Amino acid sequence: MTKEPDIAVIEAVYGSDLYRLSLRLRETILRKPLEMTLTPEELADDVTRQHFCAISHGVVLGTVSLKPLDEATLQLKQMAVAEHRRGERIGARLLAHAEDWGHDAGFSLMVLHARIGAEGFYARLGYAAEGEPFVETTIPHIKMTKVLASG
Repeated sequence: MTKEPDIAVIEAVYGSDLYRLSLRLRETILRKPLEMTLTPEELADDVTRQHFCAISHGVVLGTVSLKPLDEATLQLKQMAVAEHRRGERIGARLLAHAEDWGHDAGFSLMVLHARIGAEGFYARLGYAAEGEPFVETTIPHIKMTKVLASG
């Protein structure tokens, strides 16, 4: 199933209404199932990140944020896609946009902590697992990386 034409990936400026809608999606998809909420520390860290969301007709369907770790490395964080729209390549579009933005901003490496079960999605898009699984936000994750291609 593909409904891509009605979806735009745009910046969700920190503190904007779009950012707040993206936060709501992050909370719903990434925290509520774990009976958790975003912590004050996580929310404070958002000011240092670049935020993007996938929208369709004013509705936020997906979100991702990018945190610079150093001059070459960018960490992809808080990737979430609305459950009822999964399988439509929204996550792939968000990821491609994030990679393009990172490359254009001068970063050469993207790193992320994939939830176990989601690592296949990232592997299909060129990410390689590194090291052993570890627990983050109460569930197993694996570190994955990808060199951001030039051009």
